[in-house]
Amino acid sequence: MIEINKNKNFIKYSFPNDKKNTRLKLLVTLSPIFIACFDNGNYELEFLKKTIENSNFPYAIYPNYFEGFNKEKYFKAYKDVIPKEDIILNSDDTIDFYINPMDEIYVLALKSLIEGLIINNKANIYWTNYFKNIRNDIVINGRRSIIANGIQGFYLNKYVLVWMIDLCHYIKINTPSLYKDVNTIYELSSNLKTIRDTKISKIH
Repeated sequence: MIEINKNKNFIKYSFPNDKKNTRLKLLVTLSPIFIACFDNGNYELEFLKKTIENSNFPYAIYPNYFEGFNKEKYFKAYKDVIPKEDIILNSDDTIDFYINPMDEIYVLALKSLIEGLIINNKANIYWTNYFKNIRNDIVINGRRSIIANGIQGFYLNKYVLVWMIDLCHYIKINTPSLYKDVNTIYELSSNLKTIRDTKISKIH
């Protein structure tokens, strides 16, 4: 169900949306958590910072994904521009999520997180309700905080690592078949590290 395309500049995860757009909306909600924890740039948050520089919208995200989301208005907003954001809804109702290149073990970890949290209907309902009252804060202030303060500032203010650990733990309990892949990012998050931190430690 999830198609993965890789090149030297990004990895793209593609999967079908649902009729109520709950997959799209939950991906938008979780995206700052995914982007921060899977950070693998040459410098901190390189991929997100470059995406924001080139984006058609502030913070590299379409601004009206939640209350009153309207596909007609969405596609109208993209009518005369090239999509450059990290989350794109296509006309065939598939979702594309772009993130920085990373080793295969982490590619599979993110794939399993998307499958176990967003595509899985029971999990989607649970996490949609869990984040319902703070999702705007996570998406806008989360991305703003990442850029202003770096990952550590975002960790301190928005509990990214705690959320990632909780997300991984949910999969461990509810979809254990996926946990063998998710465990790689769980171990990093539990030790207050991102993928980029592992590269730096190898250099030193």
